[in-house]
Amino acid sequence: MLKIKFVGAIEGVSGSCTWLHHTYSDTQFLVDCGMHQGTEREECANSQAFPFQAARLKYVLLTHAHIDHCGLLPRLVREGFTGLVYATRATRELTELMLLDAARVSGMFTEHEVKQIRWSVLDDDLGFKWGRSIRLAEGIWMAYLRSSHILGACLISIGWKTNDGNRTICFSGDVGCQTDENAYLPLMKSGQHPFADTDYIVVESTYGGRLRAHEHQDSQLRLARLAEVIAHTLFVKGGKVLIPTFSLHRAQELLMDVLHWMKVSLPASRQALGDSGNDRPITANVHAPLGHAVTQVYAKHLCSKSPNGKFKYLNAELCESLAMHADEIQTMLQQLVEHGRFKAGDGSYLSMTKPKQPSNFDADIVIASAGMCDNGPVVSYLGLWGNDPRNTVILTGYQSAGSKGGELMQRATASPMESLAPHLAEVIDMSPYYSAHADQQMLLDFLFRTDGFGCNKAATVLINHGSPESKYELRKAVQMRGEDRRGNDRQIKEIRSADARWLNLDTGEVIEQSCTEQALHDELELLRQQLALLSDNKDKQGKPRTHDTTVLYVE
Repeated sequence: MLKIKFVGAIEGVSGSCTWLHHTYSDTQFLVDCGMHQGTEREECANSQAFPFQAARLKYVLLTHAHIDHCGLLPRLVREGFTGLVYATRATRELTELMLLDAARVSGMFTEHEVKQIRWSVLDDDLGFKWGRSIRLAEGIWMAYLRSSHILGACLISIGWKTNDGNRTICFSGDVGCQTDENAYLPLMKSGQHPFADTDYIVVESTYGGRLRAHEHQDSQLRLARLAEVIAHTLFVKGGKVLIPTFSLHRAQELLMDVLHWMKVSLPASRQALGDSGNDRPITANVHAPLGHAVTQVYAKHLCSKSPNGKFKYLNAELCESLAMHADEIQTMLQQLVEHGRFKAGDGSYLSMTKPKQPSNFDADIVIASAGMCDNGPVVSYLGLWGNDPRNTVILTGYQSAGSKGGELMQRATASPMESLAPHLAEVIDMSPYYSAHADQQMLLDFLFRTDGFGCNKAATVLINHGSPESKYELRKAVQMRGEDRRGNDRQIKEIRSADARWLNLDTGEVIEQSCTEQALHDELELLRQQLALLSDNKDKQGKPRTHDTTVLYVE
């Protein structure tokens, strides 16, 4: 039997962690082991006891390097995990960078614990190809398929033997937004879909209730909007452009889009202006200490190829857009990391600030971390440039309430010349153009499309990693798509929301709690009742009672 228990991301979008136990071989393993992020209450879960014994786990199958999917791996090691973490080479290198940074910032674990993680890198094997089966134990195996979320990201298919044949379950990880028909963001090629004969699909639902506007899925419109904002700021207002960024993936996307502006739009802008005074050199600088190291990983792996000669990750349309071969793009990234400077065109340069170097206030365009503007180099740029209406801040990512970026978002507009605060830098919101999460329509295609392979087997969908509202909206959408009965769609047998109960994947039935688990549950419920009673008594003691008031009045 293979049984499954969802540990994290059951009621939200962080802390992804799923526990599986193959009883025939007594193999316990996890898919992801992520950190909880958000409010203090949510982050408190990072220090709560794991429901499993770390020392008994044999593997962790890692989907990608975002901290909400990998962030508790060092704590797992601290508590006795000595097994292997499976991942792609890019995911391994990016995860190590993210965890070392988290160790320095959060103090939740040490750099030594990060370095103790034992890895098994899938694509180091010369025979690697997406979808190839890898044995985990007797009667159970796995395969990795490409996701378009970030570099190295994957969905994971797990197969196992049962008494009446084989079964499979696929974990989506975070579903990217690149498709064969429209890979509109610059870096990643399209993602793959679960195998046609999959029995279960665990799908994230971050944007399960959202539909992305068509304009935000159009690469030409994105590049045109960015060009409009930059040209207006530099050549009309005479200011500078600041783009706050997340170090992992977003900084590298923005680097490519700004490079495109320099190679394609800048010459056209200068020609249209017809003013020799605007022939001065233009410099765009990337200032993100973690982003510098991340870009080094992208330089090594973005343009890598599988043994069949196809790009593992690279969106080939980027080569056409930039009029550069893949090896030229790789060389450009290497030059930025190693030498800090790349000539993008006549009179235009890309530069990259190395860690511990001072801010580059002379640059015309700065891409700076951190993405929500509360820390990192972006703070100094905002301090110097934020009060000058000639300058523009372009927001390209999520901004949480209470953050500096959240404050900026409150006065952001969609296009230039609509500033809500004329005495401050203009703020433009371009975040809808850059989101790397699949929206509802893309999630539906992920679930229903089989890449042309026919199969009569119906799948059970387990919705996870989302708010209750997004899960509900995705469930409704899946039901409606299923009722359409499109000819080439996968059949969906059942839709469930993931919860913390054990599920027997051989039969699809919920496993009843053991006597020990039930006793613990009853004890916890009793403690909750006692706590509620104590809280009620405290409230009553804090209020003046009627007879007390009367006595005081008489005296």
